[in-house]
Amino acid sequence: MERIGSFVNSASNDLFFNGCSSCEGLCCNGLKGFAASPLILEDFEAVYQHFAIVFSFDGEGELGVYVMLNDGKGHCNYFLNNQCSIYEHRTPACRLYPISPYFEHILVDTACPSVNPDMGKMICKDGKLNEAFYTQRLENFVAKREATKAFLESIKHEEHFTYCGEVLGLPLFRYAGQSDNPYIKMHQMSLCHLKT
Repeated sequence: MERIGSFVNSASNDLFFNGCSSCEGLCCNGLKGFAASPLILEDFEAVYQHFAIVFSFDGEGELGVYVMLNDGKGHCNYFLNNQCSIYEHRTPACRLYPISPYFEHILVDTACPSVNPDMGKMICKDGKLNEAFYTQRLENFVAKREATKAFLESIKHEEHFTYCGEVLGLPLFRYAGQSDNPYIKMHQMSLCHLKT
């Protein structure tokens, strides 16, 4: 797996990162296509107090879970004065960006204006990811993704979900069934942040 859109495999590219200080928050802007990011179970606790956690069914009826980063029409609510106002509480996707796990691969978004082939902090070189870009979320990512998939399969009863809008073509659902599951409870508490 070498490329998905502007994301390239870190194992086969030497890339550097210039930092966010000169950027205009493109990755924080829904108009640029970043409105939602997939979650794994361990992410719920990190995001529910600041962002909405929603579910979505794809065209084949598979259930996914996402954090809503913005409303798809503008910047994240926490992007103020050209910087993140909740930097220490930003989502796992924001912490990782421009890195993204994809199954057993680690990808880098070359559409990020700060990613380049020759200057800044090394992201990856000679097939190795710089440990400064490595987070605990990347450890055993395939197993974490499989655990999340099993959880989603266990709650996937369409009658338990209520449609609550759409952002950039992604249909959004909330869980409306009764549950004592801690992930469902965090999802339900997070909905106060949902703006569609």
